[in-house]
Amino acid sequence: MLRYSTATRSLIAGLALTLSLAAGAATAPDAPAVLRVTDALVAEALESNLGLTAVQAGVDQRLAALDMARARFLPTLDLQLRYSRADGGREIELPVGDLLNPAYSSLNALLAAAGQPAPFTPIANQKFSFLREREQDSVLRLSQPLYDARIGAARRQAAYGYDAARYGLDAYRQQLERDVRQAYYRWLASRDAVGILAATLELAKENERVNGSLFRNGKVTRDLVLRAEADRLQVQQNLDRTRATESLALRYVNLLCNAPLTRELEAASVTDEDLPRLAARIPRPAGAAAAALQLEDAALERRAELRQLEAGVAAAGESERIAKAAFKPQVALAVDAGTQGGEWDYSDEDPYVMASVIVRFSLFSGGADRASVRAARARGAELEAGRALAEQQIRMQVHEAVTDLEVAEASLATANRRADAAAAAFEIVAKKRDLGQVSPAEYLDAQRALTEARLNGNVTRFDALAALAQVEYAIGGVEQQP
Repeated sequence: MLRYSTATRSLIAGLALTLSLAAGAATAPDAPAVLRVTDALVAEALESNLGLTAVQAGVDQRLAALDMARARFLPTLDLQLRYSRADGGREIELPVGDLLNPAYSSLNALLAAAGQPAPFTPIANQKFSFLREREQDSVLRLSQPLYDARIGAARRQAAYGYDAARYGLDAYRQQLERDVRQAYYRWLASRDAVGILAATLELAKENERVNGSLFRNGKVTRDLVLRAEADRLQVQQNLDRTRATESLALRYVNLLCNAPLTRELEAASVTDEDLPRLAARIPRPAGAAAAALQLEDAALERRAELRQLEAGVAAAGESERIAKAAFKPQVALAVDAGTQGGEWDYSDEDPYVMASVIVRFSLFSGGADRASVRAARARGAELEAGRALAEQQIRMQVHEAVTDLEVAEASLATANRRADAAAAAFEIVAKKRDLGQVSPAEYLDAQRALTEARLNGNVTRFDALAALAQVEYAIGGVEQQP
């Protein structure tokens, strides 16, 4: 388990059981300037980030799927209109003539023998078309499921899917807040590095001028002039590279905020005293010995990724219930009310009403239903394992974030002392050079040491801020101070 120094415990945080993420909340007037600027950028990103908009659209899609699943409990009402014209088709023939004509002929003969007229005339066989030449069928159909095990499980599955999407949105928001803060810190670090290298370039130019003057007066050899020139060119090269890094960092911040990529940002000044004030937003853990475990447990309570995976596990369980529902019957009620006839005149003889109870049971599907059950069960096991792995990864993430912050905090004091010592040494060497008591080579070494010390202090300061942002993210967010 990690052991924390007193200074680190005062910097970092502890129990996050009562923490709440409130990105974009009002920043206290006396808060560090860097917190005010980053809070404004976070609020802008949460409002405009394109990736967040895409995730929100996914949440809306899951909500629509949940509404669709709920609608399956309700009856459906359909109107169907059909008008047909038929020509040909099967015919039904009635041999009426073949049956009655012999009898008619006999009766006519008997009547004629009696001297009476013969009234019966032969008739032809009758034919009827099986299809009507013209027919309309208008039906209003009401359908209502009475029992279907799939419907309830599908609704619960959709609800868990919606929960997973919402937790995924929360997780993306927390990650976006961390990314915005760290991107802004990288931009500040690059910007300050440009200033340090620009000042160093002026010193290198002055040293090159002095060495050139000494060479022309015959006091130094030409190799020192060339070395001064090489030193200046090296500083210029580093400056150009750092300016490119600053430009890319600026564009990345604006990209996260969905702003014009070349938009200028407010540059907040950062002092070493700002770090404890920023870390004070994280409550102090109770009991230093158990601080690491408490932070990890708090992260497990708050991290939205775990809630997302838990909802996914629950949805997989409902998928298994849906697959098992294939072995159960489905019962539905159907009521048809309509009219049928040759024309749309809706006479009294046309209307009809028919009610049906429909029972469906799948007897054989080639083993597909059992395979669906196995697939759903395997999916649930996969998500369960993923959730357990994510829990361990979050514990490691908290541990790593706190360790990085502890190292950055300890390194910051060392880097500041190094920069102070290098500045004092350079000042002494510069005075000795003016008096001709040190060689130009010693001056260049002192200048290079000063530049490296300043750059190291700049990087360490913003690394500490980035590590603090990572701690806040790892434990699931912090509460903004009013």
